[in-house]
Amino acid sequence: MYSELIVDKKLHALSQRGIIIERKSVDEVVTITEKLQRKFIESNGNAPLSERESEFIRNEQRLCRLDFRYWALRYGYIEMDTSVSKTGGNSRIEQFWPSQERALAQIAKREEECYEEHQKHGFTDGIMAVWHKTRQQFATATMRLITGHRMTLVKGTRAIAASLDETKVQELYKRDHIWLDNLPWFLKPAIQFDVKNGGMTFENLKSSITYQQANQEAGVGTGQQFDISHMTEVALWPDPWRLQFDFLPAVPKSITTFVAFESTANGRGQYNFWHQFTEFIRKREEGFERWVYIFTPWYVNTTKNRLIPSEGWAPDAATREHAELVERTSPEFCDGQTIHLNQNQLAWWQNEYRQAKKLGTLNIFFTNYPATPEQSFQHSAMAALPFETIEWARTTAIMGMPYHISANAPTVRVSRG
Repeated sequence: MYSELIVDKKLHALSQRGIIIERKSVDEVVTITEKLQRKFIESNGNAPLSERESEFIRNEQRLCRLDFRYWALRYGYIEMDTSVSKTGGNSRIEQFWPSQERALAQIAKREEECYEEHQKHGFTDGIMAVWHKTRQQFATATMRLITGHRMTLVKGTRAIAASLDETKVQELYKRDHIWLDNLPWFLKPAIQFDVKNGGMTFENLKSSITYQQANQEAGVGTGQQFDISHMTEVALWPDPWRLQFDFLPAVPKSITTFVAFESTANGRGQYNFWHQFTEFIRKREEGFERWVYIFTPWYVNTTKNRLIPSEGWAPDAATREHAELVERTSPEFCDGQTIHLNQNQLAWWQNEYRQAKKLGTLNIFFTNYPATPEQSFQHSAMAALPFETIEWARTTAIMGMPYHISANAPTVRVSRG
């Protein structure tokens, strides 16, 4: 569904059976879909379809089921951000943003590994990912679309979405109705049950979604199994460790499994779940190798977090140090590419940094808009040293270079190891 390689293999297998599926452009799909939708509404669903229209519908249903990207870019509606969309409001995605592209690429790679594992061993853990996000990187929107795609096109899908409290759960429910309500009739399943903030069931597909709160006494997902799971704001949960001990053991080991935890950071330390869990995954510690680690720094979407600098503006010392940090660390988070912040990004960062410094909220600023995972993990309490001193040390520190010294008489050789 997410890997172009896997999608192409499935399309080729269908073609071997005489089923030819055609990829149509976004403009063509939108034009034909609007015509069909109008025809359906005006006739109350009773207008006969031409053979060409029927073939279009069969083509779209088959291709959308196989290819998430195809479905999302033609039928996926979300609440748009005016910084990346001219219209704002609820509208169709015109293209994925860099943060989404990075996440989808890593998910696709893991999907390919899952198919290899399944072919070799007969089973796999499925896709399991943590998205260590910064603010407004479209992480939640992406995961809600992934859930919507699976629920409306794959029979028997069992889904769960959980967040911090009732307000956050209501936001997930609202987002789901955005993509659901905007689907054309030939991709929109009939709803059997729809309980606000509680769950939905689709009649013919027998797919269902359950919405739960992190603070409920019984625990999230307890006593049930889900094919696709999305947990948001995990670092803010009152006891996120329960995900490790109550929820994850019940996740089915299947090629259809998709688990996603996403959150900004919230504190640091040995007993901080999000800090420990995501860093173990990032560093591929033993026991955490099966997980996908996604980190999207604040600068990855260049149309967000920008400010027009005043005439003659120049970055100060702290801003230049931050820019150097980005240049050193960006290859890890941008697929090997070194990022050089532009003037608008530098001006935005300096302005936000100075505001936070005056308000005494630099720890919150770096939690929300870090350039590195380390920068996001901040103590909430006041430290013995000024925050600026601690952050300066973190920003300017250079990773040590290990050396191996071997002595072989009568000479001594020093080699970099």
